[in-house]
Amino acid sequence: MISPRAILLLALLACTDPKLGAFTMPRDLENVRTRLLPFVEGHDVAEARALLRDHGFQCDAPMPSATDAHAHLCSAKVADAGWSRWTIVLIERRGRVADVQAR
Repeated sequence: MISPRAILLLALLACTDPKLGAFTMPRDLENVRTRLLPFVEGHDVAEARALLRDHGFQCDAPMPSATDAHAHLCSAKVADAGWSRWTIVLIERRGRVADVQAR
């Protein structure tokens, strides 16, 4: 039988957000979406752009769109980094990041 104290601790644990470590840019392009998405999905686009700017990317103004989804192109500005030719696309819906693509 589970004690009331154990139930309370399990409920507390279930209600807390997991702590993400510090974001580090992966070495392989294939891993960018997997590593970046937990840090930006659902967050304000300005926060996601700031995160990419802190990691050596420069984001352009959002591209015009006939739908509610806008694309923000972010290109590497650091010439000596391994990701110097990468472009990360933040897909915005209603001011929040909905998805990430990397090329």
